[in-house]
Amino acid sequence: MQNTGTVINLETRVYEDNEAIIADLKENKLDIIAVLSEDLPELMRKNVLDPFLIEIGKKDVYEHFVLCTRTDRQGSGLESLAGRTLTISSSVDSDLPIYWLSLLLDEQSLPNAEFFFSKIDKIQRPEQAIMRVFFSKSNACLVPRQTYQVLGEMNPQIAREMIVIQESPGFINGVICLSWTLTELKRRSTIEETLLNMKREAGGRQMMDLFKIHDFLPYDEKYLHDTFDLITRYRALKQAR
Repeated sequence: MQNTGTVINLETRVYEDNEAIIADLKENKLDIIAVLSEDLPELMRKNVLDPFLIEIGKKDVYEHFVLCTRTDRQGSGLESLAGRTLTISSSVDSDLPIYWLSLLLDEQSLPNAEFFFSKIDKIQRPEQAIMRVFFSKSNACLVPRQTYQVLGEMNPQIAREMIVIQESPGFINGVICLSWTLTELKRRSTIEETLLNMKREAGGRQMMDLFKIHDFLPYDEKYLHDTFDLITRYRALKQAR
């Protein structure tokens, strides 16, 4: 990527766990990292990174999830999905929709998701999850609200034949962070400026599309209040079980 006359070569890698991320940050092998919100609290406690930018979608700072089913299915509440099949898909590989669903079931004194539903499939593309329900291949889906709304606008039959049972509050899916070892002022300044201008360059736009990022906001913890609260409550629930 090129910015203000400076060429920055980016090498990307995907991590399977936080331990590998922490090890590479401590060994100065990472400068920039895109972190899922559910992993951010642990990484921040290790004092190895500095949150810099919040990833946002096309129409909203926050990602909302919707639990949908067909209008011709008997029952209208969450409890009516007992023993049914569920397909889950997020716009990124995030567990936030599962966290929210688990807390929702608990609040309504219903069993854990793995016992409440007869089968849960997690697939990559939200559009496919919605179409599974539309064609009665799955009883319900948990998907990003924006995807559901766009498909409903493109195909009014989806909007007529499907209904939202529950909608989540807004959450932040991920945060762009800088390594705390990135102390060279000039180098850090160059990287910060490059990140802020990514969408203006073809290479940066391509990378943002790869990670399904529309735009950024400067990091402020106030944007993650509900997200961190969700994560804390879910982990407390998991420990109590």
